[in-house]
Amino acid sequence: MVKSKCPRRVIATRPLAQNTSWCARLESEGFATLGLPLLAISAVGDKAQQNAVKQKIMNFDQYNAVIFVSQNAVDHTYTWLDQYWPQFPEGIQYFAVGAKTAERAQACLGRGLTDIAIAKNTMTSEELLQHALLLDVKQQKILICRGVGGRGKLAEVLQQRGAIVDYCELYHRQIPATAYSELERAALTENDVISIFSGETLKHLIQLADASSDRHLREKIRTLPLLLPSKRVADDAAAAGFHYCLVSPNASESKMLETLLKEFPEIHS
Repeated sequence: MVKSKCPRRVIATRPLAQNTSWCARLESEGFATLGLPLLAISAVGDKAQQNAVKQKIMNFDQYNAVIFVSQNAVDHTYTWLDQYWPQFPEGIQYFAVGAKTAERAQACLGRGLTDIAIAKNTMTSEELLQHALLLDVKQQKILICRGVGGRGKLAEVLQQRGAIVDYCELYHRQIPATAYSELERAALTENDVISIFSGETLKHLIQLADASSDRHLREKIRTLPLLLPSKRVADDAAAAGFHYCLVSPNASESKMLETLLKEFPEIHS
């Protein structure tokens, strides 16, 4: 492989709070980076949505199991629990999509959480659904803590297995207000790679690209390598016209970085 004359640059699109550590990790391996968050997290502000969350939190002890789909879900659930439960409910089986989500739950819930089942290999809902504790859930009450309008796979399968499933939708995932202008200023080149950690972030990238008045930019984005967290997200990218997809085994920073280095070994040449 021909060695690049300048560093390969990675466009880091994680939410601002997570983007700093990702950029630092990339730079320690020799990549140039550009922070361009394509996902902003904000707590639900609509009164009806807040009341719906409050109802689920007040009834938290009535659930047999609680599933956290992300670190953000843990953080927002903890904020609500801390308001209404001086001592966190006991006897609940917790589940997490991803090791980082499980670590965050352990850190936030502390003694209220004695054990947590994890999808830690592919870090997907599909993997979590294969956990032994979720195979026989007939008549169990299960609460899924997530953002507004997330995937329905978990609930659909658990309901098919006989569970009674509720959502606690705690936050919105939005495109940052500055993302449009920052993308146009990014001056993308053939040496760039766009790192995408979720399907929602991919949707935002597509939305931004399609909204641009710059035809060259719209075409350029779809020719650049995309670093993606799963085959499912890669399939969505291919369907949207992206030509160069690098598929990581999961969305952990370590596996995403490993996939990147495998594709571009010249960084360490």
